[in-house]
Amino acid sequence: MRKIVVLIAASGLLTVSGLLPVSAGAHEGQKNPEVRYRHFVMESMSNDFAAMAMIFKNEVDRPDEMQVLARSLAESASLIAGLFPAGSEGASALPLIWEEPERVQEASRESAATAAALAEAAAGDDRAALGKAFAAAGAACKGCHERYKAEDE
Repeated sequence: MRKIVVLIAASGLLTVSGLLPVSAGAHEGQKNPEVRYRHFVMESMSNDFAAMAMIFKNEVDRPDEMQVLARSLAESASLIAGLFPAGSEGASALPLIWEEPERVQEASRESAATAAALAEAAAGDDRAALGKAFAAAGAACKGCHERYKAEDE
């Protein structure tokens, strides 16, 4: 019995370890771990937004999960300010990010604040307030992306 458990555990480990390099290298072959980390944090925010939009538009019936996704987005947004350390240039981040650090920090604070407001709105029952908070958080993200992110190919 112990051998079966060990084999099952080993096969699970191999499966997981086989998948991790695929996702770890998924960002345009980027080797810089800071750039990959930034990508994954931003991607998680994008996924949270997409899932929330599906709930908001009633494409899926999961209203109780809106709050979980909004909190996840807010937590990730709180990390933005630290996602652009020196030496992490490249990928889709434009050089302007490192030329305007104060402006980037202010935009990061705005994104975090609007995401926190979205999480607060998601905890309530006011659909109009939720829609307004969703739009504000989206606008904050869009503002940074338009100025500091290269167009996707």
